[in-house]
Amino acid sequence: MADIKEFAEHSGQALTFIVGGEYYAFVISEVTDIIEIPPVTLIPKTPDYVLGIMNHRGKAVPVMDLRLRLGLPEGEYDERSCIIVTEINSLPYGIKVDRVSDVIRVLPEQTAVSPAENGVVSGFVTQDDKRISMLNLDRLVRT
Repeated sequence: MADIKEFAEHSGQALTFIVGGEYYAFVISEVTDIIEIPPVTLIPKTPDYVLGIMNHRGKAVPVMDLRLRLGLPEGEYDERSCIIVTEINSLPYGIKVDRVSDVIRVLPEQTAVSPAENGVVSGFVTQDDKRISMLNLDRLVRT
């Protein structure tokens, strides 16, 4: 995602979800699907947060546990947990989350740029008394 203010001024829609009790979001145009957690085939010698690969529409798609990727403790998943299928640079990725929340419209005045340049969080959105961390998908999937 480019600048968060620019995002809010132009496209402005984001998919929000919960991980470890906190709200996060992806730019909606990066999301291609939301699915139940499928069987995942393990891949040896990958980082702990890479769970393996899944078959999604005939393609082998890597799956990451977002809790582990963000350095949070491993948690319990339930029937509301799911995989958000994303696409970055024409490559699909599955991101395992606790639960999907909503699609929101983001206004420029609701945004703040992250003070940590080049981090996985590009900025923050404050909406309905919630602070939502906007994730930079490109940085998130780089290992």
